[in-house]
Amino acid sequence: MASPTQSAIFRVEGAGGRADAGGRNVMGKNAAGATDSDDRKGAEGLGRVATAWLVGGRDFLPYRVTLLARLLDRCTTRLLSDSSGLSVAEWRVLAQLAMASPASVRQLADQAWVDRAEVSRAAASLERRGLVERRENSKDRRSPLLFCTEEGRALARRVIPSRLQFHKSLTDLLTPDQVGQLEAALLTLAQHCVDELGVEAASVGVQPRVETKASG
Repeated sequence: MASPTQSAIFRVEGAGGRADAGGRNVMGKNAAGATDSDDRKGAEGLGRVATAWLVGGRDFLPYRVTLLARLLDRCTTRLLSDSSGLSVAEWRVLAQLAMASPASVRQLADQAWVDRAEVSRAAASLERRGLVERRENSKDRRSPLLFCTEEGRALARRVIPSRLQFHKSLTDLLTPDQVGQLEAALLTLAQHCVDELGVEAASVGVQPRVETKASG
């Protein structure tokens, strides 16, 4: 049976409102010092996305980061469809291989922090289109190596300018100070997640931070 606090979280994430441990809607300032009305006013331009954005208020900042990632993926899906007919997963594989071939499915998945099955499906689709080719791995026959073909590199070169322009259109919305603050904030959150993951993060070459005490 869920605890009162767990029930409150379920209500917040299901209904899009903030609640206290007893499940009641609450007003006032959140952890960021802003009121609910401030949040609602700031989200007015988001249209139907605003309902999801306001879930939990600013106390649910990680949820907003996840939502923003989904929005970025949707923008990327549209841009890639118009420019190349690739899916987001296919582009991630092609871009990696265009920069550094060969690589195995496992290596590509680890580098992008995505599921191996997703990479495998994307690679198979790219292979059918002649953008990627698969060769035997002499060191591990169970893990073939993927190479970017000349056609694949040519397509990547055509897509990259539009991707860079999209990235620039986002950062141009921010001042240099905001970009620096955002980078620092994202890095802080990423470091915390790496520390939480520990061995799992280290297994793909990311070392968790180890706190050391100064010797007395």
